[in-house]
Amino acid sequence: MCGVFGIENNENAAVMAFAGLITLQHRGEESAGISANGDGTTYNTYRSMGLVAHIFKERILNILSGKVAIGHVRYSTHSESTIINAQPFVYNCIHGTIAVAHNGNITNFEQIKNRLAKSGSIFNHTSDTEIVAHLLAENTGKTFGQIMKKAVQCLQGAFSLVLIQGNKLIGARDSFGFRPLVLGKVGKSYVLSSETSAIYAVGGNFIRDVKPGEIIVIEKGKIIESLQLAQKEKEKLCIFEQVYFSRPDSILRDRSIRDARVEMGKYLARQMKHIKADIVVPVPDTGIFSAKGFSMHSGIVMQTGFIRNHYVGRSFIKPSQKMREITAKLKLFPIRDVINGKRIVLIDDSLVRGTTAQKIVITLRNAGAKEIHFALSSPAVISPCFYGIDTPNKSKLIAAVKSVEEIREFLNVDTLTFLDINNMKKACGNGDVNHFCSACFDGKYPSPIDRKKLLA
Repeated sequence: MCGVFGIENNENAAVMAFAGLITLQHRGEESAGISANGDGTTYNTYRSMGLVAHIFKERILNILSGKVAIGHVRYSTHSESTIINAQPFVYNCIHGTIAVAHNGNITNFEQIKNRLAKSGSIFNHTSDTEIVAHLLAENTGKTFGQIMKKAVQCLQGAFSLVLIQGNKLIGARDSFGFRPLVLGKVGKSYVLSSETSAIYAVGGNFIRDVKPGEIIVIEKGKIIESLQLAQKEKEKLCIFEQVYFSRPDSILRDRSIRDARVEMGKYLARQMKHIKADIVVPVPDTGIFSAKGFSMHSGIVMQTGFIRNHYVGRSFIKPSQKMREITAKLKLFPIRDVINGKRIVLIDDSLVRGTTAQKIVITLRNAGAKEIHFALSSPAVISPCFYGIDTPNKSKLIAAVKSVEEIREFLNVDTLTFLDINNMKKACGNGDVNHFCSACFDGKYPSPIDRKKLLA
């Protein structure tokens, strides 16, 4: 999972991209980069490992001149977490210089890369994003939108792309719309972003989602092309965006993330109406709004039971298991006066590997919790994701190898409740349950998947 941002026709494009990336920092904490076009031909690019605010000091932003800029924050999935894969990537080809940033995971990457390598293509990165540039270079068309359409037509899996070509800002989204990409405007400048929150952060207004399968080309404050990929698929937006990844102040498919999470909590309360407890305690931050919904429906008061160390990032998106465990240990500290002697409904967004949850439960037990009723505002994660989330095989998914009772015993909780999958979809879709990819919860993949990877 990554975050992308683009803006055109703006004298302060790089600064605006910086602000956008700060807002999207939760989508990737490994590396960040910005590429700006100064005069239609000169590209000024800077990439580094680390957080956006640490990378882009004033002296760096001053050299990133240009009226068009794209930015990227990265959380690696299948490729290496190194500076070589920090984006945006910049290439020279027959169509001029192109900068590209990508959110998602191209599932037929290896097949396309092997074909390109046999025909003489040379690769500088291990990221699947690089094949986009090679595909652009081998296609032609009257307009760049047409070239882009031919280039990405063969891609399978998830991609939300932002590119610069000359003075143009280009956005493209796969036919299923697995990963979000939204269009906004600030003054006379168009903006493309992974989330609406970044558009609002730069003082802009949200216009609409980039449609699944749409390629949009913008130049000098005007949309000059909007094309649709030939294959027409039923939209399958990743439902994990609502569950965990997206900010609560963002909007997806006309539904606020905050409202979706509150509704998830209400459905959980209905499922757990037999549970008697003294307080509802959220795991911050993504459990907060589900806990609020649970409290609203059940009448059990919600209490802040943890103080979060905000200088520690999101444990789920760390590149290694060791890093995830260290982060989980340092991130949350219990408020003992709140916890001691209480029957607690503990609410978190999801249970993936189980290591973080186990440490949280131990912390609560040590703080004197009398009972712990653990509730997840999503179903059990039983299948790996191949569309941009780091769950590469079943062996790392606790619910794929243990029963609910075995997980309850492993976590040492009194009860364990997962949100019913239909209730989750109803909460996220505001009644519309048919436009989501929930493969990690039900094993039903909308696009072709290599069965060897699935069984690994």
